[in-house]
Amino acid sequence: MSTPSGPSYADFADRVDTDFVMQLPDGNQVPLVLTECSGEPHSYSLLFKAGSRGPREQGLYRLSADGFGPEVVFLVPVALRPHDSDFPLEYQAIFSSIPVPGGST
Repeated sequence: MSTPSGPSYADFADRVDTDFVMQLPDGNQVPLVLTECSGEPHSYSLLFKAGSRGPREQGLYRLSADGFGPEVVFLVPVALRPHDSDFPLEYQAIFSSIPVPGGST
C-alpha cells in the first residue's frame, strides 16, 4: 500500500484558529486563519479565511505557520465575507488519501 505524501489531517486538526501565511508568486504574502478542519484522517476539508490581497483564482499556493510547512496546497476561493474587513475571502482545500486496495498506483 502506498503512503500519501504532504500534509496530513493531524497536521491541521490541532491548528484550527491558527494564523497561516500564503506566499504569492510575486513574493507578497497574504494572512490566513484556518477556521475549520472537518472529516476524517483519510478524507478531510479545510476552510481558511484570508486577507483582502488574496487571489481570486484557485491554484497551488505555498502555506506556512509556526511549526508548519511550507507546504503547497491547492486552494479554491469559495466565498466572500463582506462583513469581515480583515479577512474578506474564504478558501477551501480538500484532501483525499484513501488507500487503494491492492497496493500500487
